[in-house]
Amino acid sequence: MQLLTLFLTLAQIPEIAGTPTDFLRMRFTEIEVGSGVAAKPGQEFTVHYTGWLTDGKKFDSSRDRDQPLKFIQGRRRVIAGWEAGFEGMKVGGKRRLFIPYQMAYGEQGRGAIPPKAELIFDIELLGAEDVKPAVAAIDLMNPFEAAASKMLDLAKALPEDKLDWRPAPGVRSFREILLHVAYDTKLFLWVASDNPPMDLMMQRFKDQAKKESEPLAKEKVVELLSESFEAVRKVLPTLRPAVLDREMPVFGQPSTMRGIYVIIDTHMAEHLSQLIAYARTNGITPPWSQKQQ
Repeated sequence: MQLLTLFLTLAQIPEIAGTPTDFLRMRFTEIEVGSGVAAKPGQEFTVHYTGWLTDGKKFDSSRDRDQPLKFIQGRRRVIAGWEAGFEGMKVGGKRRLFIPYQMAYGEQGRGAIPPKAELIFDIELLGAEDVKPAVAAIDLMNPFEAAASKMLDLAKALPEDKLDWRPAPGVRSFREILLHVAYDTKLFLWVASDNPPMDLMMQRFKDQAKKESEPLAKEKVVELLSESFEAVRKVLPTLRPAVLDREMPVFGQPSTMRGIYVIIDTHMAEHLSQLIAYARTNGITPPWSQKQQ
């Protein structure tokens, strides 16, 4: 059945003339087969290594420092030859890797590694541990969560009769700031997902600005704020690096989807600072400050 499936698959591929040419070839010599557990993709590997150039010059060694290296396979924190070089190894195993320059430091080299240098590594797998799946947007989620938590706590702590306080005419009140953040956050999520044309996006922002002055009760304001934060938590942690790096314009300027989430973070941080200043002016101590006292 497998041969038949392979035949049917190949039968759909157009025939071409010529002989395939080897381009990249990763080689290794098994020095010692390990007796521990087999390493799996995505684990954190603990390794000892020594690296040489093909002329015999040693350029690095964790053994000389007596400091094993740890890295998570598949997260591109090491050269491509290392990402592939531990496949099939067991803990305690040793190998010699012969890594072509295309899977090492490329045409330019780096530091003591000259351009187009094939590298030779003796590696020993000391440990392999499971790790939690990576969140590509962790750098965006951390500041978002910090600001969201404080803003929501402060919104809940505001007295109902202070919601319409503003420092001067024409400046947003407590209530308007909170609604502005809630509405803008959802609008930015819409921009990130739909990449709307500039005129439609600007019209939506204008329409929303009118809703910010609605005299909603504090309970409703907190609810809308919470919903906008949950919408970000639902989407952002699921995005892959390639999606975050997708190019798209923002307010007419070249940017990426990641750039939109950066705007969400900075927008929240800006208005959180504004709310804190308002609160202090009115003798309201932010809840997280009370916990530290």
